[in-house]
Amino acid sequence: VEKSEKVKTARKKDNNGEKRSFNDQKELKRIKNRLSKTEAKITKLEKELKEKDKELAGNYEKTVTKPDFLNNYNVSKKKLEKLMAEWEELQLDLEQIS
Repeated sequence: VEKSEKVKTARKKDNNGEKRSFNDQKELKRIKNRLSKTEAKITKLEKELKEKDKELAGNYEKTVTKPDFLNNYNVSKKKLEKLMAEWEELQLDLEQIS
């Protein structure tokens, strides 16, 4: 009887381990998906900023006189900073789970 109880207890521990493992896998997948989406947004925004930088380098005076150009440029730079911080946070989360 005692041995039977130990086996049942061991099985319960295994099941809890499997649940944690499943939950960890689920969380890992969620983080990887968010990481992938964040990387895609970063790539797109970097490309847009590179184009804006080319405009500025090509004809600064004409470019800065465009309505809201500098405002939009600065907003894009701030978005990029925010996305980079989010990416770093996701990387740390990924390392903790792995």
